[in-house]
Amino acid sequence: MNQQRSLQDFLNQPYPFYYEGKKLLQIVGIIFLISLFFNYMLQPFEVNPMEQKMPYFWICFIHSASPIFILLCTALICRFFPKATDDWKIKNEFILVFFLVLFTGITQFLIRDLIYNNPMNWSWRYFGEEISNSFIAGIFICPIIISINLNRQQLKNRQKAEQISSSITNTEEPLHNTLITIETEVKSEKFIFESHSFIYAKAEGNYAEIFLHKEEKVNRLIKRIPIKNLEMQLSSFPFIIKTHRSVLLNLNYIENVSGNAQGYKVQLKDCPETVPVSRNFIQSFDLATSKR
Repeated sequence: MNQQRSLQDFLNQPYPFYYEGKKLLQIVGIIFLISLFFNYMLQPFEVNPMEQKMPYFWICFIHSASPIFILLCTALICRFFPKATDDWKIKNEFILVFFLVLFTGITQFLIRDLIYNNPMNWSWRYFGEEISNSFIAGIFICPIIISINLNRQQLKNRQKAEQISSSITNTEEPLHNTLITIETEVKSEKFIFESHSFIYAKAEGNYAEIFLHKEEKVNRLIKRIPIKNLEMQLSSFPFIIKTHRSVLLNLNYIENVSGNAQGYKVQLKDCPETVPVSRNFIQSFDLATSKR
């Protein structure tokens, strides 16, 4: 039972999503070089030299390039589902890697005629062989890459989080307290609160769940207003920033910041739950906290 729980805890750990921007190029380069080394130097799979249409190095090059093509196509598809990648976990990574390896094997089978002179290229035998070879290579390569990425990003974010926590411990609130009037989707439901009372807000569909500090306790409001609309109406207050696609928070209420592979977790004063800082907002969060 404990082992099962430990496995679940491991699989539910945040994991950095690398299939975008410069990180995608880095991961593409790492996978290509490891794959090329694995195929060319170790030569794990038996190949008949008489069947080769080109030198063995270029065969390894093509075999190493095919997973890159699959990875880039996957990254392109992921761009259309940003919410699905916001809270990426190790289990999501393993599922994605499984399908990447599977489609890599299928691609390796489809390009056999470009590489080998064999009348049996289109047989079920070679279809199964290419897929099994891809999984053998995947078992060797993927755990190494996942482990390196997880540990590197965890260490980096934890160190940054410790620095931020130490710098915001004695942060003082601004001198001026302003009354804020928020217009909702329903005009009759507009509401007013003091700028310093705002702790944080998070999106709940077309609604926003807003937490305010009043009379030594936290009040929770649910209003029909998209988080983007609320963000626009609070944009004149530099101490209220966006830390996630669906979260706004007041920097003055930060009590502690911890890091994980996906980003940060922020503990706010008088709030039992933590608030995320996702990977896309780490840079702006670092900049905002450095100015406090």
